[in-house]
Amino acid sequence: MVSWLNKALCDVINRISNSDDYKSCILLKEKMSTNKEICELVEKIKILQKKYVRESDEEVLAEIKIHEKKLNEIPIYVIYMQHLEKVNKMINYVKDELNDYFYKVLNN
Repeated sequence: MVSWLNKALCDVINRISNSDDYKSCILLKEKMSTNKEICELVEKIKILQKKYVRESDEEVLAEIKIHEKKLNEIPIYVIYMQHLEKVNKMINYVKDELNDYFYKVLNN
């Protein structure tokens, strides 16, 4: 059973990592890593998010939203996020199915 589960899990991982959406995410992420504007906006947002967690300041939240809006106006970032959302949906689907399976196995 363990070897069957390992094979099934490897098949799922391969299916996701060979999907067009996953491959697009990897390529776009590489391209974005050389885009100074994107890198700066992402870094500013991360710093502001940490500050907001500590302080819960509405001005900080407003500033985060401003930077996010700028980021969402950059086409390559928008396309990356669309592909990433699809990949995350695939991963969440697998996670949910595994959770259901193990719940049934352990609670019956």
